[in-house]
Amino acid sequence: MAIGCAVGLWLFGVVFSWFVSGPIGGSLAFVLMVMALPVMPILGMPAAGGAARLLIAIASSAVLWWFLGQVVAGRVTKRPVVGWREWLREFVVVGLGLWIGAAGGLLLGVLVLGAF
Repeated sequence: MAIGCAVGLWLFGVVFSWFVSGPIGGSLAFVLMVMALPVMPILGMPAAGGAARLLIAIASSAVLWWFLGQVVAGRVTKRPVVGWREWLREFVVVGLGLWIGAAGGLLLGVLVLGAF
């Protein structure tokens, strides 16, 4: 499920970039894609690109999302009766740390590149 959520975020970013053009649409779509592939800032994706880096980002992010899904499932199944609502609540709590870390990597990259 966690990998499915990441794929959904990535697809939403791609579709968003089609409908909203210009720098605002591009930057918001990029932020959505970084939320889906949080390893991108570690690989230097805003400054340097390439097919190899993208494939490494996709593979390592998929492993990261799979591990996060397993952690969330382990946390949720400690309760006797659970459903998707409980899983989603735990997923958002644990995933928020991952998204904040990816956003921090983007902000660090922006500061290093001198945009601010």
